[in-house]
Amino acid sequence: MRLTPQILPDREAIGEVVAEIILDRMSAKGDKPFLLGCPSGRTAVPVYDALAREAARGRDLSNLVIVMMDDYVVPDETGRYRVVDPDSSYSCLGFALRDILAPIAAASESSDTAAPSQVWTADPAAPEDYDARISAAGGIDLFLLASGDSDGHVAFNQPGTPRDAKTHIVTLGEATRRDNMATFPEFTHLDMVPGTGVTVGVDTIAWLSAEVVMILSGEHKREAFARITSAEAYEDDWPATIVTECRNPLLLVDRAAAAVPV
Repeated sequence: MRLTPQILPDREAIGEVVAEIILDRMSAKGDKPFLLGCPSGRTAVPVYDALAREAARGRDLSNLVIVMMDDYVVPDETGRYRVVDPDSSYSCLGFALRDILAPIAAASESSDTAAPSQVWTADPAAPEDYDARISAAGGIDLFLLASGDSDGHVAFNQPGTPRDAKTHIVTLGEATRRDNMATFPEFTHLDMVPGTGVTVGVDTIAWLSAEVVMILSGEHKREAFARITSAEAYEDDWPATIVTECRNPLLLVDRAAAAVPV
């Protein structure tokens, strides 16, 4: 299914729109947990910031469950993989705790409302259990997606990822690792970026999500914009095209990514 993008002025406007969608869906679920699939990195930060502002205004986000899409992993002393230390600035679990939950918790405290506290992440020792856990909870209510700048990775799914991929361990390609160098300035050379990760699969995203929102913002996302808007189905050389096969997809783009004059 070819997607028609909604073009908004800038990334902050996208953040406000997506936050309102999340709040609307949470309200419809009542007291039930709301599973929000989340990327780390720059793309969805305006969404997280907007949610914190809403919490400061008294919106109840206590039922929010943050479901992280991926993380870097390293081998332990037995040779099995473990996620990197959450205190590392590039840890996706650490990002969830510091940059998603902590601001919302502080805002909730200021407005005397209960704060969310749950963060889920895949166990690299048993990645397949993540899909089972998500499925048992009823699936992801809304998954926030982003596309790699130069290789179209979504989560850590690399070009060539098969359509039926579930949560798995993946070797990260150079293009993905270079994209992540821009996100984490302490990565001053490529060898500092971990080469292995655990990630939800493209099938996890497509079949375990009730709704997805793909966000593209900035001039560096123009190739991603061109690829995703021209795709009619999943193209394994640009994994972010999985959005075309998801239920209830929404493509939100700012003017810079769509090359629309201000």
